[in-house]
Amino acid sequence: MTETVVPEAKKTTKKKVSKKTNEEKEEVKKEREEALKNEALDFYRQIRRQFGLEPFDGVTVDIHAKKQAVVFNPKAGTLTAVENGELTQFLKSLNGSVHKVLVDSLFPDNAEILTKISNAGMEVYFLGRTSAPKRFKEFIKRKAEKLKLKIAIPKKNDYVDAVILSLIKPKFLQKVDANYLTCWQKMVDWRNVNEASMYLQTNFKRKTKLANLLKEAAQLEEETAREFVDTVTAYFPRVEEHFKRFGITGDVVAKAYYCEVFLEMLPCEKFHQVLKKAGIDVSQKAHLKKLEQRRQEQKDSKESKDTKEKEKEDTFIYDGRFRNALNQLTIKVRRLNLKKHKQRLPVETILLAKEIWLILEEERKQKGDGRVGEALGWMSRALSKERDLRDLIPL
Repeated sequence: MTETVVPEAKKTTKKKVSKKTNEEKEEVKKEREEALKNEALDFYRQIRRQFGLEPFDGVTVDIHAKKQAVVFNPKAGTLTAVENGELTQFLKSLNGSVHKVLVDSLFPDNAEILTKISNAGMEVYFLGRTSAPKRFKEFIKRKAEKLKLKIAIPKKNDYVDAVILSLIKPKFLQKVDANYLTCWQKMVDWRNVNEASMYLQTNFKRKTKLANLLKEAAQLEEETAREFVDTVTAYFPRVEEHFKRFGITGDVVAKAYYCEVFLEMLPCEKFHQVLKKAGIDVSQKAHLKKLEQRRQEQKDSKESKDTKEKEKEDTFIYDGRFRNALNQLTIKVRRLNLKKHKQRLPVETILLAKEIWLILEEERKQKGDGRVGEALGWMSRALSKERDLRDLIPL
């Protein structure tokens, strides 16, 4: 009798202890989350008060693939953790006061969510330069030390990230819509397949045992390219006319490269942003650097190596895949042979990018955007000085 009662009593006691422990853990977790929220909000208020920075005119979202998103509403001064699947509904529930949404990054796992937000009637922006929040914290630290201000910069967490995101300069933001996001998802698929196919073709082309694999990879590349091109032309029918203007007819891979370049240029407001995104610096400073490098190469090979290392440190933060698409498109459109025309490629790449940009600006002008003057002005200034366009591009 005793033997049967005692185990039951012990079992019941264990249940109570376990339940109590879970409740305590949950309570500790809530307190910690609340402390992190208050720390982030205090930091935000200090920055606003000391530097007078204006926040983003909407809500900012620190979004993740496998955990809750954190929504910061500057007007209400609130931080809220929301499940990704409920994010669109939550934003709609804010009494219709949210018209703009800024997220920290654009990646395949959140593209579908952002598409839903865009279809719900809100403007969607993402941070084009992922290093901006880190640079912002460094800026605040320098300023605080210089002005002798007591500003405690919190450690990195989702709440702090959402708050800092609201104070990033508008020039680092890129606006996108549902059409763009749908095409962008297909572009990611195409890029992954294209990259894998190019790797196989480069490294295993001469291995006969892999002939079938290479053939299958090429077929998959073509199928993915066609699916990507069909999606882009469905949402942006004018791209079909672009193909004709550049003589891109039967080559579906070339069309896919063009669609990549087209989509990457759409969020850019000025041509220098396109060049920067592609990691191309055509400034006079860059020209002088290259001239100096050539002189060093002629004098001493060792010094030349050091110069190259320094130049690497000064290069732009850029989108390597965009640069690759632009180069590959140039090779196909200009019918270049890398062995024979290696020196021409940098120049022809910039010239082709400019031609595409002018077409986009022409279309914007027809829609009343009014930004065509920037692009056409660049061309007219070059021609008015009776210089060949290639002379403007340092090699």
